[in-house]
Amino acid sequence: MTSDTNTCTNLPAAFAQRIAAQGSMLYGGDYNPEQWPEEVWHEDMRLFKQAGINEVTLNVFSWAQLQPSEDEYDFSKLDRIVDTVSKSGMSIVMATSTGALPAWMALRHPDVNRVDEKGRKMRHRERHNACINSPTFRKYSVALAGKLAERYGSLPNLVAWHVGNEYGGMCWCDTCAKAFRVWLERRYGTIEAVNEAWNSAFWSHTYHSFDEILPPNELGDMTSWGGKAILGGYSLDYQRFYGECVLDSYNEEKAAIRAFDSVNPVTTNMMGTFPTYDYFRWRSGFGGASVGEAADGAAVPSGVDIVSWDSYPRPTTPPANVAFCHELMRGVGGGGPWMLMEQTPSRQNWMAYNTQKRPGQMRELSWQAVAHGADTVQFFQLRQNRSGCEKFHGAVISSDGTNRTRAFRECAELGAELGRVSGRILGSRMAPARVALIFDWPSRWAIGLSAGPTISMDYVAEVQRWYTELHRRNVAVDIISSYDAIDQYDVVLAPCLYMMSDEVITRLRAFVTGGGRLLLTPLSALTDEHDSLYQGEIPVPLRDLTGVWAEETDALDPEQTVVPLRFADYTEESAAVAHELNKVASPHGRVLFDVLEPDEGTQVLATYGSEYYVGTPAFTFRPSAGNGGVFYAATFPDDAAMPLFVDAVLAGTGIAGLTDSPLVGTVDQPAEVCGCSDADASDDRGSGRTVTLEVTRRIADDGTTFTFVLNPANERVRVDLPGELAGHDLLSDEDVAAGPRMLEPFAVLVLETKTAA
Repeated sequence: MTSDTNTCTNLPAAFAQRIAAQGSMLYGGDYNPEQWPEEVWHEDMRLFKQAGINEVTLNVFSWAQLQPSEDEYDFSKLDRIVDTVSKSGMSIVMATSTGALPAWMALRHPDVNRVDEKGRKMRHRERHNACINSPTFRKYSVALAGKLAERYGSLPNLVAWHVGNEYGGMCWCDTCAKAFRVWLERRYGTIEAVNEAWNSAFWSHTYHSFDEILPPNELGDMTSWGGKAILGGYSLDYQRFYGECVLDSYNEEKAAIRAFDSVNPVTTNMMGTFPTYDYFRWRSGFGGASVGEAADGAAVPSGVDIVSWDSYPRPTTPPANVAFCHELMRGVGGGGPWMLMEQTPSRQNWMAYNTQKRPGQMRELSWQAVAHGADTVQFFQLRQNRSGCEKFHGAVISSDGTNRTRAFRECAELGAELGRVSGRILGSRMAPARVALIFDWPSRWAIGLSAGPTISMDYVAEVQRWYTELHRRNVAVDIISSYDAIDQYDVVLAPCLYMMSDEVITRLRAFVTGGGRLLLTPLSALTDEHDSLYQGEIPVPLRDLTGVWAEETDALDPEQTVVPLRFADYTEESAAVAHELNKVASPHGRVLFDVLEPDEGTQVLATYGSEYYVGTPAFTFRPSAGNGGVFYAATFPDDAAMPLFVDAVLAGTGIAGLTDSPLVGTVDQPAEVCGCSDADASDDRGSGRTVTLEVTRRIADDGTTFTFVLNPANERVRVDLPGELAGHDLLSDEDVAAGPRMLEPFAVLVLETKTAA
C-alpha cells in the first residue's frame, strides 16, 4: 500500500521502536492544565499515575497565553506545566497551539478572519477560525512553531509534535481569491486552458482573464438546487486549491519545527472520512515533496510523519464503520502504525443525545483501534473542562476531581492492561491484504457537487457497504487512494470511482490485463479529473475491459422502491425457502440502476427482476488474462445481495478470512438483562439472536501473530471458536482452546501465537 512517488521516512517505525523501549504504548491524551490552579496539576499527576496514563498532549489551544501581542511571548506557564509533567515521568506530545487565533490578532489584523460560504466576514469566533492564506496567520503561526521547537525540541520525554488541531473548513475571502487565481495560472497556464477544462461555455461562463474568477461560494458557482455546482470543474479546483493551502500551512509549521528537532515525528489529528480535504495527499513525502531542511541537514518530507486521528463513533455507528475509518487512516499513512489521538472516555458533548459509553465499551473500542494498527490509545480529554462549549465532554478525571467515577476506573483498568501487554504488540503490522478498496476524495466531492442523478447518493456509505461485507468475513482489506500502486493485490474494489484521470485509467487497465480482478459500480469511470463526462459508451475509458455498455441509468427512491435481483442459481423458489428457513431476505438492487447491453463473451451473473429493464444484466463479469477480469455491479446491492456479489468477486481467488466463515455468536440472554437500549437489539429480543464478532490480526517482525477477537455488543454471547483462533490470551494470561466459549459484553481476546522455532 504505497504511493508510486511516496518518499516516506522510517519515522513511524522509529517512533514505535522508541515507545516500545519504554515498555508500553502511549496512553493519555489532551491535557489543558492552564485552566486550573497549579495545585490541581500535582493532584492530576497523582491520579494519572493511578490510571496508568504515561503521556499528555499539551498546548493545543494556548496561543493567546503564549503570545499576548505581536512581539511578546510568554512561555513561563508552559515551562511550569512541562516541568510538572516531566518530573512525573510522563511523555509529551507538544502541540503548536495554532488551531485557534488569539483575539488581538483577529481584531488588529482582520485578514486572518475567514469569509464564509455566504460571503460573511467572521470575527474572532470559534476554533478553525483562520484564513489559511492570511499572510498574518502564516507569519505568526510559523514563528510560534519555531519558538516552541527551539525551546522544547530537545526534551528527553518529548515523543511527537502536534500541529494545529483538526484542520477544518474553508475560506472565500479576497486573499484566497487572489491565491486561487495564481494557483489556476500555475496549473493551467492560460485562461483558455481553464475554460476548456471547466467547459465554461456552459451558461455563458466563459472567462476572458483570471481576474474574472472569484471563489465559488454561494454568491458564485453554486446553483439554487441545494448547493450544487454550476461548473463542477470550477468548484472542484477550488476544493483542491484550498486543501493544498491548508497542507502548505501545516508544512510551514513542520519546517519550522524541523529546524530545531530532527527526531520526533510531526503530525496533526485527522477525522476519518472528513469531507473537506484529501487526506491521502498528507501522507509523508507525497509525490516526493519536501518542505525544507532539518537541523541535521536532511530533507524534510511534506505531510504527516505518522498518521493520527480522532475517533468519535455515534452510539448507533456499526462496528464495521468504525473499523473502516481505522483502515482508511492506516491507508493514509501507507499501511504503517498510527496514533489514536482522541476518543472519549465516556460521552461526547456535541450530539443531539450524548449517550454514555456502556460499561466495557470504551475498552473494546480502544482495543479495536489497536487491532487495526494503532500504536497509541489517547483521549480527549484527561481532565474535564471547567466551562466553555466542551464542558460536558467526557474525561478521565471528571469535575469531581476524584478516582471514584466509573470512567476513571475503566480507564485505570485499561491503562493497567496496556502497561502489561502492549509493549509486545507495538510495531507489529496488520496481516497482508490481497484485497484493496479505493476511497477517493475527489470522486466524493464531484458526486456531491453534481446536480443528479439522485439525492440518495452517499459516497461514503456506498464504499463502506463493500467493506462491511469483507469485514463480516474477517477478510483483510487495505483501503487505498486512486493513485496508490495496486499490483500487489488480487482484487481491487472501486465503487463509485466517478473521476478517473489518464494515470488512474492506465493503472487500472494494466492491473486487469495483468490478471487482477476489478469491481466497478454505477457512477464509476464517468468523468475526467475536471468533471467532464467521457464521450462514448459508458464506462468509456474501460469499455472494452468491462464488456458492457451502460446505456442509461435509472434512479429510484430507496425508501419507496428496490428492484429484485435474479442470480443464475437463486430462483424465486430458493429465495422463498431460504427466507422461510433462515429469515434471509431475497436480494435486491437499490438507488441506481444502470441498464446494460453486454458484449458477446461477457458473463451475466444476475439480472433485474422488475421495472422496464427486467431480465437485463444487473451484475456481470468480463474475464481477462489469468484469473482476472472486470465485475460490473449495475446497481447498489442491498444487505441480502451483497454477500452474493462478494462471493462472485472472490470465487476462485483463494482469498479467505481469518476464519473459514464469519464468526457469529448467539446471544445468551435477553437484551434487558444487559441493559441494552432498543437501538442495540432487534425486535425479537432475547436468546437466539446473533452477533457477528470481529477478528483481525497483527504480525510482528519475528512472525508472532496477535489475533484480536472482539464482541462489539453489550450482550453476552456464546461462540464456537474455530481451531485457527486458539492461542494464549494476553489479557487474561490464559490459553484459549478451540470450542464453545462465553464472551461477556464488549469482551476482547488478544491471542498470541508464536512461530515454531
